Amino acid sequence: MRMSALRSTAAVPWVRAWQGGSNLLERRNSMFSLSSLGDKFISDSSPYSDPAAAARRINRRRLRVFLIVFTLSLLPGLAWNLLRSPEYRATARVQISSGAVAAQTVASSAGWNAELRPAQPIDVLTQAQVLTSRPLFEEVSRRLLKDGHDDPFVGVDAALALQNAVTATPILGTDIVELQATGASPQLLTKVVNTLIETYHEQSLTTHSNASDEAIVNLRDEVERLGDSMAEKRAQLAAFRETSGVVSSERSENQALVRIKGLSESLNKANEDFAKADARLRTLRESAASGRSPVLAKDNPTLASIEHRVSVTREQLRDMERSYTPAFMAMDPTARALRARLSELEQQLLSSRSASQQAALANAEEDAAGASATVERLRGQLDEQRRTAQVAAANFQEAKAMEDDLVRLEGARRNASERLAKLEATENTRQPKLTLIESASVPEKPWRPDYLRDGLINLAASFSLGLLAMWFVELFNRSPAPAALGTTTVVVSQPSPTPSVEAPKPLPGLTYDAACRVLPQLPTAASVGRELTQDELAALLAAADGEARLLCATLLLGLTLDELRELAVKDVDGASSHLSVRGAWARTLAMPGWLAQTLEKHGGEDPDKLLFCASSGQQLAASEIISRITCAALDAGLDAAASVSPAALRHTYIINLINQNVRFSDLGPLVGRLSSEELASYAAVSSGPRQVRGADVDTIMPALRSAETT
Repeated sequence: MRMSALRSTAAVPWVRAWQGGSNLLERRNSMFSLSSLGDKFISDSSPYSDPAAAARRINRRRLRVFLIVFTLSLLPGLAWNLLRSPEYRATARVQISSGAVAAQTVASSAGWNAELRPAQPIDVLTQAQVLTSRPLFEEVSRRLLKDGHDDPFVGVDAALALQNAVTATPILGTDIVELQATGASPQLLTKVVNTLIETYHEQSLTTHSNASDEAIVNLRDEVERLGDSMAEKRAQLAAFRETSGVVSSERSENQALVRIKGLSESLNKANEDFAKADARLRTLRESAASGRSPVLAKDNPTLASIEHRVSVTREQLRDMERSYTPAFMAMDPTARALRARLSELEQQLLSSRSASQQAALANAEEDAAGASATVERLRGQLDEQRRTAQVAAANFQEAKAMEDDLVRLEGARRNASERLAKLEATENTRQPKLTLIESASVPEKPWRPDYLRDGLINLAASFSLGLLAMWFVELFNRSPAPAALGTTTVVVSQPSPTPSVEAPKPLPGLTYDAACRVLPQLPTAASVGRELTQDELAALLAAADGEARLLCATLLLGLTLDELRELAVKDVDGASSHLSVRGAWARTLAMPGWLAQTLEKHGGEDPDKLLFCASSGQQLAASEIISRITCAALDAGLDAAASVSPAALRHTYIINLINQNVRFSDLGPLVGRLSSEELASYAAVSSGPRQVRGADVDTIMPALRSAETT
């Protein structure tokens, strides 16, 4: 008979005494030890004493601790809550807006380009600071004392106390300011807020009036200064024109500029005449050199007459040659006379042309020389006039600048006059407006503290503190657990028939069986989990549908629960029917074709999407996976369906590999990490040497292969 994990050394002599193989001294020692053990188990803290009485004593102790701590924390809190003085809050709302025209106009740096600007919106944040400024509260304090109110701040700085009691909060997106006053006297708070609004309104009107008067005075001074500057500029401009000879700002009215313009036009025309004369001279010289006459008959009447006579004589000779033979022509005196006349006329024509050519060449040379002399003379005059024009141009520019300054001064004075007229005409419209939206009224109930809320908080805190104290006291009143010993195997033999050995008497109220039951035992070795048969796996896959079937089939590839939750769509390779597992134990697993295609279709097109995820796209919870597998096991009608879990499916896969005699060193690349306890458990079900490599085993279980046809 094997007994497991005895924790008390006193039980060992007692068991030996019952064996009957020890001497009387050992039996007495064992009886003494058993008596001590029995006294221990029958003590008040033992579960084998009266449980109801022990429970009542424990409950009374807990209630006593809870009530003491609860009372000690609740009463001071309630006293503090109820003894606090109430505080009241008076509230008012005002709208602060600017007038139609700015109360004060700011000129530019030169004082000339300033224009009347429209009124800018009042900065509500700035006005909130003005409402809570010390000078304003000093005036409020003086008015309260003047109206007969007792000084509630005797011995303290009244303005500082009012500043601490009153707050001004701008309402976002509007020009409304909310004033809040907090204190112990509701009537005084109401009076403070209303007096503050009145004082602010009066001071804002006074400030505006002073600023408006100052702006009008400044504008009048500016208009006078601009008028004086204009008179001075006009006098300077007149004196300069008189001394420099600049008539006006128009260039056409200045004699020097007009003369320069005329000389420039004459020089351009002279250059054109010189170019024409020079070109004609070159043409005549080239014609003379080539033997051609540059003189036309239409330009010389003498040449035209001679050419006409030559033409007539030639025509007569051609008529006679058409009527008579050459022999007759040689003998005819008329023909001979015509030929002699033609020769004389041609000689006269050559002489006339030569004379005309010489005359034309002489005229062309004379014209070119005259044009050249004219150009040189005009150039000299223009150079001299330009030196005079430079001085005139400088004077003209200076006069122009003085005129521009005068124009700017006139514009600035005109603008200043317009601004002055508008400021004087819009005195009332420029005043800032203060609209009282809600005046302060006397508060009827305290603003703080909230006695009910704080009392409930105190009650909850006292209750929690009592529970914490009760748990803390019970923490130190626990019975110490007996020390665990190593596993001891005790073999009980038949009692010896020796008559001198007497069996020990059982302890009062404690039998032998009860003593054996109460002896603490060591836990057994860690269980390796439930192994499912192939028929059970087939039934599980057949009963599961949808995503639950895919979860069961994927876990039968040896994945852990965490690895299953980390799978993504990109980890499934439908073409090669492989599954990639990421993480510290990354590996590639083969799977049936139907499972690869179904997983690829189930995941969708996004490669980074999780393969199994909730409706929100988040990682599927481990409890949800376990729940679905348990439901599938219940639907399949498996025995002890509650024990079918992801760990059981992985365990079944590992057992399938071990049954194929796979080497333990090759289990890691197939199933991932295995702890030392798991290896020890699987080693217990293994026998003999293991020689099959991981690449030679069939990693797809039969039930998983056959699931495609179901």
